[in-house]
Amino acid sequence: MVRVQSSHPRKQRKFHFNMPKHLARHTLTVRLDPEKYGNLPVKRTVVRKGDVVKVVRGGLKGHEGKVLQVSLKKRRVTIEGATLQKPDGKLVPRWIHPSNIVITKLDLSDPLRKEKFKSVKEEGE
Repeated sequence: MVRVQSSHPRKQRKFHFNMPKHLARHTLTVRLDPEKYGNLPVKRTVVRKGDVVKVVRGGLKGHEGKVLQVSLKKRRVTIEGATLQKPDGKLVPRWIHPSNIVITKLDLSDPLRKEKFKSVKEEGE
């Protein structure tokens, strides 16, 4: 992650919360499942809508589902089936921090992303 030159916590926090989107995207990196993607030299990648993830920490530990939304502003993701019930009975999506999830299946519908993992696989062989 990009770090501001200053070591003052106040300035670090300011940079973190006012970070440009092209840099904030890198704060949403998620570990790849070591059982399925352990042979790749890449250990983490940016999570995208459509990836299948598994929650490994927190109250929803063990829950697996497809990523429905990724919020750069909140630095969180929502997963299919992970909801909270409001007092009026309405179900709302539960936002989960990327450090608490693992990607179990990559969405390779984007040709650029598919090419990236294809080239990574070739380098690892």
